[in-house]
Amino acid sequence: MVLLFAQSLASIPHYSLTKLYFCPASVTRTSGPTRTRSHTLRHRGMRGMGRKKREYTREQYEEAMRLLQQGLSPYKVAKMLGIPESTVYMWKKGGISPAARWKPRPTKELAYVLGALAGDGCVTAVTVRGEGRIRYRIILRVKDYEFAYEFSKCMATILNKPIIKRPKIVQGLWDVTYDHKAFYMWYKSIYGKYDRLREYVERDGETVRAFLRGIFNAEGSYYRHRRPHRRGYEERITLTNTDLTLIRYVQHLLLRYFSIPSRLTSYRPKRYRRWYTLVISRRASIRKFFEQIGFTIRRRQREQW
Repeated sequence: MVLLFAQSLASIPHYSLTKLYFCPASVTRTSGPTRTRSHTLRHRGMRGMGRKKREYTREQYEEAMRLLQQGLSPYKVAKMLGIPESTVYMWKKGGISPAARWKPRPTKELAYVLGALAGDGCVTAVTVRGEGRIRYRIILRVKDYEFAYEFSKCMATILNKPIIKRPKIVQGLWDVTYDHKAFYMWYKSIYGKYDRLREYVERDGETVRAFLRGIFNAEGSYYRHRRPHRRGYEERITLTNTDLTLIRYVQHLLLRYFSIPSRLTSYRPKRYRRWYTLVISRRASIRKFFEQIGFTIRRRQREQW
């Protein structure tokens, strides 16, 4: 009996033997890497992990509520705005995400932060290795401690968080970093929209002054050197950025609120975008700038008026 069974096995091809006797019953493929039922179920269970959650701005929420108040159904509002119907229905019932609900008050601290972010700051969403989640960060990296400390004080006031008195040093720069998802969502909703920026910058003279001080600390410079073959000194205050709309907005604020005239120049290096520079060159205007606006950075306060 054993001899007959061995002879029958020898007559079966090797591929059929593997298929009939050595593969589990849950195998669904006969070629390539084998995949069992438990492996397939585990793979399907992990398919949704790591998927980025969709975020919505305050403008989308307000537009959806406006359309709902006009009598449109959640289905039509969702189709018009490209938002899931379930999200619109949740908003209609009173459920609002924290990012959409949060809106800061116009203060001089917020105006200073907006000016600093327009220059050296960065607002970004990053995925931290090892944590598997997204962190929404407000980052400022500068070489002057006075600037970093002033930015930290203003951010702590806005977000109700502690002041970073001793920032980290990253690549030779003082690094001030705060994590705040709601601020990230709000800032992205007004970024580049100067009609909305005016609501926070031009509330009063203090907010305008704070905004100008923040952006001049980030992108501004003060020069004073002896004139060649002439008596006296030549001095000027400059502000350089690649955003022409931002430069013109700063020029408008200087002239309207502080009666400081300025002129614009441009320069385009090879393989780079064009740079725009605002120049304050009149001695009376420079004196007025230091008296009414000034720099937070100590090394730029060289002239004592």
